[in-house]
Amino acid sequence: MKFYIKEINDHTVTLMTEAGHVLAYFPTVIEALNACDEWYMVNHNAPDHQIKVHCRNINNQFYDDLEVA
Repeated sequence: MKFYIKEINDHTVTLMTEAGHVLAYFPTVIEALNACDEWYMVNHNAPDHQIKVHCRNINNQFYDDLEVA
């Protein structure tokens, strides 16, 4: 399964499927990444991690398509 993590303007972090379905909301990108890790640990037959992140950098600017392995 491919996951997308998106940080919204109000700093809410959304974990979504490739089709755009919202799975959960988190306070941080790290917590969303942890949820993905747990999913992959439980679903051993799934392909390797496929996660894309849209979030803010240290200068409070958004950046896209950070791929996490």
